[in-house]
Amino acid sequence: MTNNPFRFRAEDAIALNLMDLSNIIGHQCEDMLAEAGLTAPQWTVLMNVAGDANFQDGARNHDGIFSSEIASARGLSRPHISATVTELIRKGLISQQDDPQDRRRKLLRVTPEGLEMLRRLQPRRQGINDMLLRDLSPDQRQRMLDLLVTIRRRARGFGDGAVSPLRIAG
Repeated sequence: MTNNPFRFRAEDAIALNLMDLSNIIGHQCEDMLAEAGLTAPQWTVLMNVAGDANFQDGARNHDGIFSSEIASARGLSRPHISATVTELIRKGLISQQDDPQDRRRKLLRVTPEGLEMLRRLQPRRQGINDMLLRDLSPDQRQRMLDLLVTIRRRARGFGDGAVSPLRIAG
């Protein structure tokens, strides 16, 4: 009988693989973002403000988005989002306007410069993602997406049916 407390559990292996994959993808994107003068959190917030269709979290973005909505959707603290938003405004990539319903709140919108930055980064982003997923069929990719969204909902406390599933275009 072994005294080793670590036995194989698929649940633990999945979580560790997700953490490793997150680190690997982060490193893959570092050079691309450094060339653009962005950090990973800035890039994520910029994509969120721009309304990237690949976010599946119920955060609105059709006529701007509040930083609190981004913080909630991304699972980040408000102070972290606030510093990131301030830097993106300083860089001219997003703007901030008063909410017409509540002037104490500020709506964030992407600027033309912010959209251009995302357009320039998009081919490299897609190239990294295509390389990572090239061995998976379209059906496997869709199944993986469905499973990851389910896990993310659980991790963030979303109830069943709170967010409609994404479909892979094709």
